[in-house]
Amino acid sequence: MKRLIGIAMSAAVLGTAVWAFAPRPLPAFPATVVHPDGLQVNGIARAGDRLVAVGERGNILLSDNSGASWRPAVVSQPQGVTLTQVAFADARHGMAVGHSGWILRTDDAGAHWQQAAFDTQSSDPLLGALAQANGPWFAVGSFGRFLVSNDQGAHWQPVAGKPLPDGEQDRHLNAIAADGQGRLMLAGEGGLVLRSTDGGARWEPVKTPYAGSLYGVLPLRDGGWLAYGMRGNVLRSDDFGTTWQAADTGLKTSFFGGAQLPDGRIVLAGQGGALAASTDGGRHFAALPAGSPQTLAALASTGKGRLTLGGDGGIATVTLAAAGAAATR
Repeated sequence: MKRLIGIAMSAAVLGTAVWAFAPRPLPAFPATVVHPDGLQVNGIARAGDRLVAVGERGNILLSDNSGASWRPAVVSQPQGVTLTQVAFADARHGMAVGHSGWILRTDDAGAHWQQAAFDTQSSDPLLGALAQANGPWFAVGSFGRFLVSNDQGAHWQPVAGKPLPDGEQDRHLNAIAADGQGRLMLAGEGGLVLRSTDGGARWEPVKTPYAGSLYGVLPLRDGGWLAYGMRGNVLRSDDFGTTWQAADTGLKTSFFGGAQLPDGRIVLAGQGGALAASTDGGRHFAALPAGSPQTLAALASTGKGRLTLGGDGGIATVTLAAAGAAATR
């Protein structure tokens, strides 16, 4: 009897092994879908019709349906540190920057990213990125860090000379932008604004009427420029930074992101989900219903009054009515 039981158990084990290792069709796996609720998103940019968002733990997300759904990009050397900003020179070539001087580049509209720089000795972040179709790329950040690439982000070097004024070399540089005509502007803490008229070869500081931190700078289609930052401060210049006028916002919350829509309206986003829109070129702003209860760090236009917002609470989509009302989905 014991022999029969032993034979039966051996047969059962053998049958299980045969079943486990036998070839058989596998069920189809569903496509990976990312639900970015709760993921901190710090930067959003357009790569042609695609949206690319970057944020905490080095996450890079892609959407090909105006933000309705998102999927992860492929990063060749993930570092797990926060990405702070993303920028594209055209529909395919772009860059992302983050903590520890991390710089990534892509040449396939954000689907795949390659590491171009990473600082193993310091966690200091890069905060601003500029990728140009016809010109150098720039990365700027904390304690005056100012880098340039002349080969579409493959290699990076400190900017030659002394772009920052004497005594201000340790100022945090928060944002950099270009108008496509060789004029560049950079904003930082302490009301710092630098401008360049030759594509970034030479820089000069300009005076602003606000001495607090400026977190963003935005070239406008009418030739004007906006700089925005702490406590609802928004400045407009019609002469490329020679003189500035304070805009009326009626808000005391800080602004961290801004965009001009196809219809000309300017929208700023910031602390506590604040959204403010201007219909007169950034001279006056009206508060909109909050797009999110969380702080907003970035926004991108997807056409027809639609905005994709990124911040502490993840990603949200907002549709702006013609009258300025907003409905959030």
